[in-house]
Amino acid sequence: MEIIINTFNDNMDLWGDKMVGKENKKAEIKVTGMTCATCATTIEKSLLNLDGVSKAEVNLAREIASVEYDPKILKINDLDSAVKDAGYDVINEKAILRVGGMTCVMCANSIESALRRLDGVVEVNVNVSSEKVYVTFNPKVVSISNMKKAIEESGYQYLGVEG
Repeated sequence: MEIIINTFNDNMDLWGDKMVGKENKKAEIKVTGMTCATCATTIEKSLLNLDGVSKAEVNLAREIASVEYDPKILKINDLDSAVKDAGYDVINEKAILRVGGMTCVMCANSIESALRRLDGVVEVNVNVSSEKVYVTFNPKVVSISNMKKAIEESGYQYLGVEG
């Protein structure tokens, strides 16, 4: 899933529409599996059915869904799920992070919770014995340095990216 986020603090969005006093975000999602205009329309409808989405446009040629949404109501992962529920897929990256200081399941839960709170993190699996955290994420929304900070703020040692 490729998503680009911009936060709007003024009264206009990227489409030039007036916003009604709320802070919206715009996401661009890289979508795979579309073959025709009906596919694009299906994805648009799926996104527009989400409470909190004010605008959704899909560009078939670029394979991009542009979505304006209220981050107080939705997270990026909700948009990802709507695309998948419509029968299409999104592009994400995966990383294996090495983390020191974990000794038990509670440690794993703490790290998992900290990473899942980051917008753009799609999936987290922690292996305490190997000191590895397997993360699926959108690099346009969240960076490895964001994850490093979340791990360290949870009281654990970030030891780098494997591979």
